[in-house]
Amino acid sequence: MTVQKKKPKHGDEHDFSDDFSGSPYSQKPTYISPAPFVFGVWGLIHFLLGGFVIYQFFGAHDLIVDGINWHFVGITLLNTLWLVLWETKHPILAWITILFTSAQVTFVYKVLKQHREDGCTINERIWVHAPFSLYHAWIFVMVVVNTFASFSHGVRDEGPTILMKILVVIALLILESTAVGYIEGLKGDIAGAIVIDWALYGIAVQQDDPIIHWTALVLAVITSLHILKPIVQKFVRGSSEESAPLLG
Repeated sequence: MTVQKKKPKHGDEHDFSDDFSGSPYSQKPTYISPAPFVFGVWGLIHFLLGGFVIYQFFGAHDLIVDGINWHFVGITLLNTLWLVLWETKHPILAWITILFTSAQVTFVYKVLKQHREDGCTINERIWVHAPFSLYHAWIFVMVVVNTFASFSHGVRDEGPTILMKILVVIALLILESTAVGYIEGLKGDIAGAIVIDWALYGIAVQQDDPIIHWTALVLAVITSLHILKPIVQKFVRGSSEESAPLLG
């Protein structure tokens, strides 16, 4: 995988499609588009969703039938429609479609979050909760990127305008705060936070504008610290319990 090359001087030709090979946004890179390696998340999500399709025949029937039901089919169809619309150069329709896709994924995600993962089996965590946690965070990243790709003029040789820098920084702050929200407000959803953190690092790698690059990198590091916080706390709590005297 290659990362974004330095922007050429004005008048030089540059094929940005090479920068985003494997990404649906290769046609129109933006100042918030992440590096190509970030889109590998799709592979993990598809693998887990494939496991979910198989797992539904063996366990968690009530949870799947009541909570997910036909919403999964709707999500699949909407996601396919979004990709077709984008590839056929209908960006506004693609943007509307991905909003509907996000709404469907959010509905399933909220239903699953109502069932405490603490009481789930390891298979339910891996094949039911994990794919939709990853998908929910990833679809949010895609909504942000799709919004810039649909309504901005793309990448210019002379670099981003002041307004564009401000809008990108605001979007980065929204991504970071959402990742923190996954940890602090959604029962410690580390998987979702990791996806957004991964995207922030990818944006930092891809973008060479100093303000955008460093803002994305700093926010990615802050998000990483938030991700590590509950892990460290759990480790410390476990160590304290092990060292506590048996008799009080």
